[in-house]
Amino acid sequence: MSLFERIPERLLRNDPYFVPPFPGSVAKLFKSDSPYQRFGELIPFIAFKDGAPAGRIVAMVANGHNEYYKDRVAFFGFFDFANDLEVAKSLLDTAVAALKDRGFTEIRGPYNQTINAECGLLVEGFDSPPQVMMPYNPPYYVEIFEKLGLVPLRNLLAFRISAEVEAPQRILKICERVKRTTGLTLRPLNKSKLDDELKICHKLFNETLDRNWGFVPSKIEEWQYGAQDMKAVVDPSLVLFAEKNGVPVGFSICFPDINEFMMDCRSWPQALRPLKFVWKLLTSRPKQARLAILGVTPEFRGKGVAALFYAETLLTGKKRYTGGEMSWVEENNEEIIKGITLMGGEKYKTYRIYQVPTQTA
Repeated sequence: MSLFERIPERLLRNDPYFVPPFPGSVAKLFKSDSPYQRFGELIPFIAFKDGAPAGRIVAMVANGHNEYYKDRVAFFGFFDFANDLEVAKSLLDTAVAALKDRGFTEIRGPYNQTINAECGLLVEGFDSPPQVMMPYNPPYYVEIFEKLGLVPLRNLLAFRISAEVEAPQRILKICERVKRTTGLTLRPLNKSKLDDELKICHKLFNETLDRNWGFVPSKIEEWQYGAQDMKAVVDPSLVLFAEKNGVPVGFSICFPDINEFMMDCRSWPQALRPLKFVWKLLTSRPKQARLAILGVTPEFRGKGVAALFYAETLLTGKKRYTGGEMSWVEENNEEIIKGITLMGGEKYKTYRIYQVPTQTA
């Protein structure tokens, strides 16, 4: 799987905004102990042209999705290709055929693992690199997706905010009122009790994000698996829990943008990149951070609790970072978009989920 992992860099090595993955981070997803293999199936394909790798794709079966929605939907992802329609079509056709053989009637993508990980094709905002756990592709991918006849299904938005933005007094007053009327308190992650905190995050994720389009309940194994990579870089002050009488009723997770470090590693040989990354981790801090998850239990929705998380994250983050990103947000989620805009966020990237035409699938 080493070749599979390296194909995007072979294709996009001259793209100034391409961020290479941490060495081995993609290949390990295909190992038997990966939760993505244990609770589904990842079927990888590589395309060659004139004897050289020209693209890749994964056909994906997500048992959790099918169990939750009682449907026959499958996915494609890790879809990277040279600027060559023939190559892209052969890859997609191969993945679709593999999924049809398994009895799936609808196929969506791109999903790099699941909707809870990297997902969507970048269709607007090509003038900057992606933040941590967000995908990137050059503009020609969009043209080829359209030529392949893939049907737009959902738009997902990313917003940026500068640390120079001051939290509006209106929002701060709302936060004080929310604390007073609900009795909620906020606390940061206790890194010394990471296993317990992961269990709380897992429980809250499944309780609070079920309204999101495409939501699939996560498994604790996924959180534990992801924590192996993120525990060294997580900023405890930017992982917040809202509690009522000591009981967690909401949470938000903001990750330092370690893609900045991987960009600095691009010029190093792949085998030496982990050393460069660790050195950067020990001697510096990313300039940006990404607010990736925010959820509130049903009984506290509509009471301004999201504003508490936004304001606290902004006030804490601006002490350490120059700015950040809030992503992703579904395009029709007016409530969350309004809150982000009030905090000074502005839309700067759009990602799109597509569906394979039913006559093709």
